[in-house]
Amino acid sequence: MNTSQSILTLLAAGLLVTGCAKKEEASPPPAEPAAPAVDIAAEEAAIRNRSGEWMNFANAKDIPSVVKVYSPDVITIYDGTVQRGVAEVQAGAEKGLKDNPDSVIAWSTTAIRVAASGDLAVETGNITIDPDGDAGKKPATTGVFVTAWEKVDGAWRVMADAGTENEKKAKAAN
Repeated sequence: MNTSQSILTLLAAGLLVTGCAKKEEASPPPAEPAAPAVDIAAEEAAIRNRSGEWMNFANAKDIPSVVKVYSPDVITIYDGTVQRGVAEVQAGAEKGLKDNPDSVIAWSTTAIRVAASGDLAVETGNITIDPDGDAGKKPATTGVFVTAWEKVDGAWRVMADAGTENEKKAKAAN
């Protein structure tokens, strides 16, 4: 075998080995760390607690604490009265307190649905408003509400709140 045949044989063997060798696959990019799972039950409990605090602030006539529950761009809608932003809600609360200083409000939550993201939720329930307290002559009214909550800087705040008085049933004709 001459030198050129030997070189060609070595070159052919090298190509054969290279062609048969396992190709090195590029490794996939590292996976991004998984987002922490949201504890939906804990978020629901936090909203129930915040809603209870809000009711306590309202019955204590603590308007500065009441308005801290709201997001800055809150909207409230109660039987046709619309208030946009904390300033309007605060003015409405102050007027309500002046008009009905002995009023008592109570609500009970029937359901809370927290988004999988853990930063939005909806609360529904029943509400009772007694305009002059338990001993007053004005009757209490009942109704329903829906409240949209958002998490702002780690705290649950009301972004929208709406409610309506239950329909009054007409007295049956005699």
